[in-house]
Amino acid sequence: MRAAVPVVLFAALAPGCASDTNWNLRSETDVFAQAPNNEVDILWVVDDSYSMAEEQATLAQGFASFGDELEISGTDFHIGVITTSFEYTDPLRGALQGDPPYLTSTDDYEVEFQERATAVGVEGSDKEKGLEAASWAVSQEMTAPNGVNAGFVRPTAQLLIVIVSDEEDCSDNGALEGQSPEACYTEDDQLIPVMDVLEDLQDLKSDPSRVTLSAIVGQSNSPCPEVWFGSRYILAASLTGGFTGDICESNWNGMLAIMGLHAVGIRDSFKLELGAQPDTIEVLVDDATVVESDTDGWTYDPSTWYVTFHGASVPPRDSVITISYVVDPGNVAPSATSG
Repeated sequence: MRAAVPVVLFAALAPGCASDTNWNLRSETDVFAQAPNNEVDILWVVDDSYSMAEEQATLAQGFASFGDELEISGTDFHIGVITTSFEYTDPLRGALQGDPPYLTSTDDYEVEFQERATAVGVEGSDKEKGLEAASWAVSQEMTAPNGVNAGFVRPTAQLLIVIVSDEEDCSDNGALEGQSPEACYTEDDQLIPVMDVLEDLQDLKSDPSRVTLSAIVGQSNSPCPEVWFGSRYILAASLTGGFTGDICESNWNGMLAIMGLHAVGIRDSFKLELGAQPDTIEVLVDDATVVESDTDGWTYDPSTWYVTFHGASVPPRDSVITISYVVDPGNVAPSATSG
């Protein structure tokens, strides 16, 4: 739930000023709510190209940290795995891997996920289309009662998509068909805009904030060789309040524990309706004031319009978050910069 309550304040210039022009400050109040239930559908999109064997093994080894958060919280979850290979001639593209096609708390889900994370192999396409594959896998056509992925997506559940890849996204809707993988980088203007993919995903929910994308991908400063900057995945995560981790990390326990927190339906980031003047932001959680702090409070990112909570200040389930601020009229909407 989010409600925007605009208030316009008018103030005259002080007497004696050269100009008598009036100026106005627009005050905004955005109201959010943590998920009232513990349902979450989690789609893992694992790169299955030739360079991913080590990363798949690291994901499998660290998955227990993710699973621990699900176990502790008693989350009602569905976990599915697909790959970044997305051949348009394949009728099973975007199909969930394994039997059963998705895992729940009644399965030996940690062991079975570990098996699936590595069983996808490394013989997949070298044009990794993680965003397109994810969007198709959870589409109404794929998840309808007679669809390939029937039952995976539930109307009332949160949807978390996690991308794991050492390459940039090459979702192109067929525009680069027949060209070499290098075209994913040299002709990136032919790729599907990230915002178009996100809008398709958010259209699945009555509340778009119930869709989050996170990614373990190459960062701009990743130290390991043969890893490409996953800028499109990182943009998708930033626009949905998701988490991004560096695929070059040797131990993923910490990253996966954070993602586990996201998975249990406890969001730590909330996107404002409009860009805020940072020094005017006031935050309440269930009528209690939360201070600005990057250790036990909140921080604001003017480039994405997200207020992010840290430490013990992360709002609990079913809480109401109220954020008031003065609008920064010069702050460009984040969607305007999407690729």
